[in-house]
Amino acid sequence: MSSPSQLEMAKGGDAAAIADLINQALRPKGIAVRGERDGTCLRLWLTGPTLPPEAQTVSYVRQGIDRLQVKAVTRLHIYGEQADQPAPGWGVDVELDSPQVEVKPLNLNQTVAAAAEPAAAAPPVEPAVAPPEPASGDALGPIEQAYLLLELEPEAALKDVEGAYFKLKAQALRQGDRSRVEALKQAFYQLKDYIEHPPAKPAPAPQASAAADAEAADLTPLEQVQALLKRQRLSAQVAIKGRQLHISWLAVRVVNPEDAAYQIHSLLLSQNLTNLGLGDVETLVISSLSRDQAVVWQQVLPLRGKA
Repeated sequence: MSSPSQLEMAKGGDAAAIADLINQALRPKGIAVRGERDGTCLRLWLTGPTLPPEAQTVSYVRQGIDRLQVKAVTRLHIYGEQADQPAPGWGVDVELDSPQVEVKPLNLNQTVAAAAEPAAAAPPVEPAVAPPEPASGDALGPIEQAYLLLELEPEAALKDVEGAYFKLKAQALRQGDRSRVEALKQAFYQLKDYIEHPPAKPAPAPQASAAADAEAADLTPLEQVQALLKRQRLSAQVAIKGRQLHISWLAVRVVNPEDAAYQIHSLLLSQNLTNLGLGDVETLVISSLSRDQAVVWQQVLPLRGKA
């Protein structure tokens, strides 16, 4: 029997799967999401470089949970955090099974106090294997030190870095160790920047480069755009009409068209459109279609023929 998909796990109330689905949509905006479940209550923390806007964020999360139809969850606790702050900036309690779907503010002072209070009965847990000490004379660089502080192997993925940071930060807050919180935060942002903007790699050998150029030259502009979308796991129809690039998909295949449109727009703006054969294109038109190809949602975004 095949294992359940992430979407199936999310519909079943798996907090990590729900958080990861929301994370996929919000990560391009710099917001990281983590979650945990306590019975029928799902807690979600949304952390950004600046404090996420409360009304917009709560509305987006509620819509996502409604679309998933998670029957195991009847209450949401949603927290907005600014990454350089030790405590959430806001928090709300959303009662999903209420006819009016009530949204009430949470008592953040009580939340922070509970997080900072060390557990009375549980003794401190020591790691089963201590992290290896660097050999004498082998000084670790700042990136290696950041991975070590977050108890990760070198070159761990951003998803693992985020998970380790939030876990260790919560432990440090419970212990009241503010200096460790600051050190973890510095390590997290250092690694985030390193992973998202890696050092330049050596140029490929001339033969490999020539082969890649020849392969790209064999593709039409529309095929090159479709190849870009496929690398982002986005399957869509692509067409050029005058100075407009049209990208469309069946509405039933995309849960959140606004976020998908944001990803596609950002992806295209990061490309050399002239090299893609799209130098004359000025506008991006993204549409969601019904099964009979009628437009049910559409967004028009400027490209301005950027190279």
